[in-house]
Amino acid sequence: MVYQTLAQEEFSRKSPEPFAYEPAAAYEYDHDLLDHMTTQRIKFLQDCSDKMSSKCGVEMTEGLIDDKPVSENCCVNFLKIGRDCHEGLMTFVFATYELKDAASEILPRSKRMWNKCVETTAAKIGVPLAFET
Repeated sequence: MVYQTLAQEEFSRKSPEPFAYEPAAAYEYDHDLLDHMTTQRIKFLQDCSDKMSSKCGVEMTEGLIDDKPVSENCCVNFLKIGRDCHEGLMTFVFATYELKDAASEILPRSKRMWNKCVETTAAKIGVPLAFET
């Protein structure tokens, strides 16, 4: 998934601690993560990922890493993929070997980003969306 790679690259660049990446350990960890997911769940997450434009994926990743808001156009794209997709992708990406240690910092930011997009954009696209808590 492109967003996972981008997030890992951004987090590694900005992380004050050196990032120790062990390819064999990462492969085994992530393989086990996928092994515990149903085929339906994997397909759901792939479909969710396919709905997000690559431009907005990059903007959102940078927004999560830098804790900055995203553009209105990306909020529209973000909200149109839906809350289930958003939560599913964030949970999966930040459960991977490379990013699991950043989850406690980044996942709250993803909720704030979602809520900000709901607050500023949902009414404009005519979609009644709920805030994340």
